[in-house]
Amino acid sequence: MVGPGDVIEMRQGVERLIACRVESGAKSIVLTPAFETVETIDFAGDKVEARVSEITTTAEMADFAYLEGFHYRGTNLSGGPGAPKEKKRLGGRRAVLVLQLRLGSDWRTIGYIELQMPLMMAKPRHRAFSSQFDHPTLDVSWETWRKGGQSLVNRIARIARVVVHPEYRGAALAGPLVRNAIRFARDRWHIAGQKCLFLEISAEMLKHIDFVSSSGFTYLGETEGNRARLAKDLTSMENGASGVSGIMSLQRKYHGIFNKYRAASGEDPVSLIAKIGDVVKSDDSWASMDVSEWLALRPIVRSPIPYYMIGLDDYSNAYVKKARVDLPNRARSKRDVARVDLQVRALEVWSNYQVPITPQTRMIMDGFGIVDDTVSLKLIGPIDFSAAPGSVTFVAGASGCGKSMLLSALDPSWRQDTAKMTGEVSPTDYRAGWLRPLPEDLPIFEVLAERFGPERTFHALARVGLSEALLFLKPYWMLSRGQRYRAMLANLMLQDDPVWLIDEFCSDLDPISARIVAQRLHETVKKEGRIAIVAAANHGHFLQALKPSQVIYLSTSGSGTRRTWREQLDAV
Repeated sequence: MVGPGDVIEMRQGVERLIACRVESGAKSIVLTPAFETVETIDFAGDKVEARVSEITTTAEMADFAYLEGFHYRGTNLSGGPGAPKEKKRLGGRRAVLVLQLRLGSDWRTIGYIELQMPLMMAKPRHRAFSSQFDHPTLDVSWETWRKGGQSLVNRIARIARVVVHPEYRGAALAGPLVRNAIRFARDRWHIAGQKCLFLEISAEMLKHIDFVSSSGFTYLGETEGNRARLAKDLTSMENGASGVSGIMSLQRKYHGIFNKYRAASGEDPVSLIAKIGDVVKSDDSWASMDVSEWLALRPIVRSPIPYYMIGLDDYSNAYVKKARVDLPNRARSKRDVARVDLQVRALEVWSNYQVPITPQTRMIMDGFGIVDDTVSLKLIGPIDFSAAPGSVTFVAGASGCGKSMLLSALDPSWRQDTAKMTGEVSPTDYRAGWLRPLPEDLPIFEVLAERFGPERTFHALARVGLSEALLFLKPYWMLSRGQRYRAMLANLMLQDDPVWLIDEFCSDLDPISARIVAQRLHETVKKEGRIAIVAAANHGHFLQALKPSQVIYLSTSGSGTRRTWREQLDAV
């Protein structure tokens, strides 16, 4: 936060370094000690310490460099092993805050937020700042943004990147990052000693997940993009326009990309511009282009994206709120999921199996003194419980006690010639969904989006912690066992089955991922009015995050005892 021309003061003892203000009415900005806050947050069903701070150690710098690899815009991913992953160089002032969680005895760096200089052109800002602004303590005022305001653009800072490690997504960790970015921008961001009064963010991701409104940001509309003027501006530059100011300076960069493709393809510029003009008018912009054209030309098209802002003091924030725009209705289509009240009474499952007589089975029967070739044993039961919509029932017990058998018995479509059920399960005609593998060779996002639509698919994958771009694009066979499990769980969440039967819950996930998934499952079941029957042998690490309404503990004899999840944890 120090640049050429800044006046600084070194206090006695070199304990604090202060950037002195060149304007009256503002406090000096503390530069050292480095910015740091520590708070207790809810993380996957537990309370943990979260620290957000400036980077001060080489280890934190290395963690930040690693996490940058999960922000793909401007990155070259096609160079192969050992190739540099090129990123666009950044100009102007920037600040990075890293998020660390205390997990056990260690602080683990799991995300960062980056502040940069503001956008020069932003239509929602121009519209929002169209009325008079006259700050009560600082010498900052304008009649309208276009009449005196634009010269004050450095009074705005911008959240340029919010990155959380893919393994920790789904745990609502953007919140502490955004909250502390607001504090940092208010207390420490400055340009030449001029205080920052506004913080803005515009991002494609905000179309899918609004992670800033809960921190006080106000939605001001969508950016303009360049679809409406792209073809016209390309034509102007083909005819000699300079493109050196405002939005035209950015269009000039796109004109360079356009020319590079035109030269490689040999296509006539007039016909190519006409084609681009037709493409950007379509909802499905690139359906009419072949893959090579799309890959080459898509960087030149900027679509409108959501724009949010917060004022960093009471006066500035009240000014922003007056310009609030109603959020577009992007609600996903509500499914008509049948509601089921499940009642299980005196349920028992018996085996009715006739052993085939072969040399091998006779050896076993002789060795253990078995004289009857019909096996009739009680596998589970008696079991009694009920489950209402919006509830999770957890089935616990040692391996071999009948957890999987109980889940099968709760599926109305389950039929087994060698087993007999007694007791009552009502209703008798509900649909039950299970975890199923996805097709092997297609990107998982494509598979699910074709069935359920891209918006619902995005949210389902995010709920299970798979909101990472490259995972969206990978086929099922390339995923790890844990990632496959979460993809199957997302697929289940997208189905319309009122009852979910989930065996070996989170058995392929590490403890932290299991807690994140368990908490998300609980929230989804409650929100959508489903019933989830979940079974696992090892569960001590995620049961508190899952918070089931009840636990059915199966003994080795197959009988069921009803417990609370706290009682089950105490018994483990």
